Amino acid sequence: MKEQILSVSSGNGTAENRKPIRRSVPVASIVTYIVLFIYTVVLFAPFVIILFESFTGDVEIGSRPSFYLFPHEWTTEGYEVIFMLDPNAVNGVPSLLIGFFNTMWQTLIPLVGGLLTSAFSAYIFSKFRFPGKKVLFMATVLTMMLPMGAFGFVSYLFYMKLGWVGDAGVLPIIIPGLFGGAGTVFFLRSYFDSALSNEVLEAAKIDGAGSFRIFFGMVLPLAKPALIAQFLFGFVGGYNSYSTALLYLYPNKSMWTLQLALAELVSMVSQDGSGYANAQCASALLAMLPLILLYVFVQKYFIEGINIGGGKE
Repeated sequence: MKEQILSVSSGNGTAENRKPIRRSVPVASIVTYIVLFIYTVVLFAPFVIILFESFTGDVEIGSRPSFYLFPHEWTTEGYEVIFMLDPNAVNGVPSLLIGFFNTMWQTLIPLVGGLLTSAFSAYIFSKFRFPGKKVLFMATVLTMMLPMGAFGFVSYLFYMKLGWVGDAGVLPIIIPGLFGGAGTVFFLRSYFDSALSNEVLEAAKIDGAGSFRIFFGMVLPLAKPALIAQFLFGFVGGYNSYSTALLYLYPNKSMWTLQLALAELVSMVSQDGSGYANAQCASALLAMLPLILLYVFVQKYFIEGINIGGGKE
């Protein structure tokens, strides 16, 4: 029987009887790839246009009879307007550089402090038992439903009574963020419930580790993907914040954030009627570049952090 099987298999394997196997590609896969390709082109087209427009002369942009992607003559005129002809420069330093530096420290200080506060609160809600725990957590979650933008004027009056308006206008941007956010607490609590084993924490307590030692030595390192994901969300929000900076920082030019400096620069360079579209594109490109680089370096942890259901008890 074994010999018959071998003979049949060897006979079927001859070059005469062997036929090429043609694998047909499903129509659904072809349509999917076409849609993804179109989506990619639509997604990246604005960035490519901004890049090439920033290296095109302003006269050429205004005299074009139709749209051209590549400039006929490459020039750095747009970047020269930003860094050398900036009307909002402070002591010779371009406003975009000052705005970038101010955005960094005005965003990172409340963000890092708020992440620690939110992580500690989420750890308590997840792993501790105390009276009123569910009520306090529900009250925290309910604050997420409030339209905080509607309280902007009320907040301004409150901070004005505290003397935090004017020269101290940076305090309303930094101090409230140090107390964390309800959305971050909700996210991290779910992550701690799924990713942190109660048995491991109990073993650490038996070995004599206190709550703070467990939190800083075990909880924070294990929650690094979730913290990085929340850091990215918070950093993008703070980096793109415009209305808060306009409300509290506009009188003090040396404290302007990047978005405020960008908006003022674009409005100032276009007042003479020429438009300086290349300078506007260059400034927008420079403003987007830090966020793009940040996502490239932390995308691994970001994708891992948002998959909060992957942990096992």
